[in-house]
Amino acid sequence: MEKRLDVSIVLVTFNRLNDLKKTLKAWSQQTLTPARLIVVDNKSTDGTDEFLRGWLKEDTPFEKEVLFPPENIGGSGGFYEGMKRALEHESGWVFVADDDAVPAETMLEKLNDYIEKHPAEMADTVAVTSGVYNVDHFSGIHRCRIKKSILGYVESPVPEEEYSKESFEIDIYSFVGTMMKSSALKKAGLPRKEFFIYNDDYEHALRVGKLGKMVCVPASVMYHVDNLTNDEIPSWRDYYGTRNAVIMHREHFGFFGGLTRSARRIGIALIRHNPTKIKIIWTGIRDGYKGKGGLHPIYRPGWTPEKGH
Repeated sequence: MEKRLDVSIVLVTFNRLNDLKKTLKAWSQQTLTPARLIVVDNKSTDGTDEFLRGWLKEDTPFEKEVLFPPENIGGSGGFYEGMKRALEHESGWVFVADDDAVPAETMLEKLNDYIEKHPAEMADTVAVTSGVYNVDHFSGIHRCRIKKSILGYVESPVPEEEYSKESFEIDIYSFVGTMMKSSALKKAGLPRKEFFIYNDDYEHALRVGKLGKMVCVPASVMYHVDNLTNDEIPSWRDYYGTRNAVIMHREHFGFFGGLTRSARRIGIALIRHNPTKIKIIWTGIRDGYKGKGGLHPIYRPGWTPEKGH
């Protein structure tokens, strides 16, 4: 009988059909089969919905289902709905990843090998993650530790040399290649869907991490290219990245946690003499201190400076 891991995989997708096809194929080729795969399609407009309806009829080594929210609820809302559905299945673990994160063939097997090899450690462990490999190196932004500096509490990427270890502890994970105990997820709660996008995973990690140890197992690999945006160009992304970071830092590290993060973002924009970017960031800071979530009436996905304020 084929060996399966008692885990529900949650993938959130939006308008990346070619990436999604590649990713789903990789999941079907895992040397250790997951129990099920849940895809959340965030109202894609590139034919993703038609493809997924056909995919549901295909034979796969795991159970599968697709959630079709009536509107784009962002990455935060997508992971909220997908993880909520995963918990309803009562799997032992819930695993989250993006639509463009491709698991190595042995990704789940290597995670399970580590779990079985360290039963005593697992008693106090609430999350086990893969290493995230970006082109020719492990990507630091996906596995971080919290450090206190003169600027307050900051997320510090785990040094790449630590990826040569069997495992290392982390304080922060991204939603790329992270597997959480369902019992811990129920206690910590689901991601904050009102964030819409950005920092929902970091904030969630801070809550889950309060319940126990979180470790990264570098032998387990997810391939993912970090499509970082040009930070010099004003974008709607500046608003959500700023607002959610302020909310997260203020709630977890106190008033000055949010203040120091705000000062850093404003300072960078001032150095670049970019008044539009400063205005967006300031709006994010203001709303962050008010604890205001959801979609901003102006800075919605796709907004550009050319469209005006």
